[in-house]
Amino acid sequence: MKTIGIVANIDKQSTLYEARRVAQLIKKASGTVFWEKELAATLKRPGGVFELERPGRDLEALIVLGGDGTLISVFRRLGDKRLPVLGVNLGGLGFLTEFTLSGVPSAVEDLLQGRLKVDPRATLDCRLVGSNRSPRSLIAVNEVVIGKGGLARVIRVEARIDGRYLTTYTADGVILATPTGSTAYSMSALGPIVSPRVGCFLINPICPHALTNRPLIIADDRVVEFHLISAPPDTFVTVDGQAGLGLRSGDVIRVKKSRDRLRLFSSPRFSYYEILRRKLKWGGSSHYRKLGKK
Repeated sequence: MKTIGIVANIDKQSTLYEARRVAQLIKKASGTVFWEKELAATLKRPGGVFELERPGRDLEALIVLGGDGTLISVFRRLGDKRLPVLGVNLGGLGFLTEFTLSGVPSAVEDLLQGRLKVDPRATLDCRLVGSNRSPRSLIAVNEVVIGKGGLARVIRVEARIDGRYLTTYTADGVILATPTGSTAYSMSALGPIVSPRVGCFLINPICPHALTNRPLIIADDRVVEFHLISAPPDTFVTVDGQAGLGLRSGDVIRVKKSRDRLRLFSSPRFSYYEILRRKLKWGGSSHYRKLGKK
């Protein structure tokens, strides 16, 4: 790959500096740089500009600098052309943006030399249907969440799998997550961590009233429906914490595996489990020294 587009969170000055540095590395390795339109305007870079919604035929891959939220936003805007993405973490944990700043030079070299593998991640097709409203569709990388605002009242949601009744959740909300999303909101709600290579969904109730309502893992070829039995006025369905729709009693949210895939570059230098260990600070000699062990 030789023609690379650069996208960055333009609200952070440090990100703009790193975008320039990445561009220099690409050019040094005889690659061609294209700048996302808003980033180009901020940096005053003429020529070689593209729009995310219409990236054009010349681009072969994207480098995204920011956090996981930035990367997900880029994926949502890409439209039909799902370019492979290399995420450089400038945010928090960054499970999707797995490359660090210190690893950027080797990552760029590996990308241009074709040594990086593309890891396709499953996404969710979320459709809202209800009486007296037009169907609306959203796409999610991490999760679909049915939740309420600040009121203390709970919601009641009837869950069905392939049309068959599962249970009725009385809870603050319900999360339906992809394996990629198992390290996002679902993990905060005490859900399990699942390898992205596993073909499954996670259904995770948020603070359920029944202690027997536990996270459930199901095959990803199923269609999950959530029927809103009762909901406070400020109840919403949101995807990845970025887009959402207001809900009312009687609405139905239908979720299935999407045909779209988030195509992420992953490094051959470390595995998904090494990323987990590093991001979540599992084990390691420093951990044992803190415990007084050798």
